[in-house]
Amino acid sequence: MPVKLGRSMLMLVLLIAGCHQPPNEQHQEESQRHGIQKTVISLCSLLSQQMQNITNTSSVQDLRYVNQRLEQCLPQLSMSERQQLLYASTSMYQRFLASDRTTEQQRAFDQYAMSDNTYNTSYLSEFSPRDRYLLQHQGNAAYYEVYDSGDTGIMYRRQPKYLLHIFAPYLPKAEQIFIETLAAQNEFPVLSGNGFNISWAEISKRALFWQNYAQTYPDSTLIDDAQRLKFRYTQFLFHGVSNMPVSSNYVGEDSIYPEALEEIKYLAAKDRSELGQQAKKFLHFIQISPKNRDESIPIELSPSEQRSQRSETIKAIKQLDHYMGLYDPLALDSTHINRDCLSDSICITHAGKVANSLVSKQQF
Repeated sequence: MPVKLGRSMLMLVLLIAGCHQPPNEQHQEESQRHGIQKTVISLCSLLSQQMQNITNTSSVQDLRYVNQRLEQCLPQLSMSERQQLLYASTSMYQRFLASDRTTEQQRAFDQYAMSDNTYNTSYLSEFSPRDRYLLQHQGNAAYYEVYDSGDTGIMYRRQPKYLLHIFAPYLPKAEQIFIETLAAQNEFPVLSGNGFNISWAEISKRALFWQNYAQTYPDSTLIDDAQRLKFRYTQFLFHGVSNMPVSSNYVGEDSIYPEALEEIKYLAAKDRSELGQQAKKFLHFIQISPKNRDESIPIELSPSEQRSQRSETIKAIKQLDHYMGLYDPLALDSTHINRDCLSDSICITHAGKVANSLVSKQQF
């Protein structure tokens, strides 16, 4: 009498039969996997040299090829190797975006690079050959663009989303948060020729964020730059910028830029953090007469500061900073001079000529 198999038993038999592959097929698949792994490892071993080979004679296709290799290799590398390549990528883009210009070509770049008519042939003829190439190929595919930084003029930059898309997914949580946040903050220029492109409330929000980040992630490899961002936005909040100063003398509420005063009062009343305490001290300081300040907070100006037309403002700001306890925590760190934290998703140092070698955290 034939044996009737239950449905569940029948499915199990079929499943076992399907999973059972001849030894030759299994060996072939394993060999293919090992072959693919060896190919990936071989490609990744060449990656650092390929990055170093990118210069201001390289094409966009060369750059995109290296970026594709990075996306493939980063998951296979150790954390220290990933971080080393992150900083090396900054050097790579700086070399790629370098353009030697004559005085006339520099003038044309400053005048026309941001123009809607950049691709007008009459304009293009005035640019250097490298600028013509870079301007015609800028965009999301190569992760670079020309932009107006506000304080340092017209320049090329690596787009902030580059590190966000390519590196951030493979970094520790602290570094991911740093890059995600700064990429969003620097998507558009913070400064313009007339002052800020963001409100005082946004300045305050960013100062608080970087204050909290520094407290939450003290062991982050980017902690120094977090401290610099905290200091920079705190300066913006209480000092403003040259074209939009908070005050010229800090004497009484009427001397304070209204939007800045409103935000500082809000912080003083609502926030208990270090920034909130500084806001309270700010409001107290502006009620102290200049005469009493000079007696209680003596400040010595340098010869050049004494000759400046803004000498009284400079003195008032120095007295204010001393009173609030606002100082640059990295003032004595020579490796962080001229750090730019407002154009990319990490802080970078703009170099005239960058060595063709892997670089350390202290350099970029």
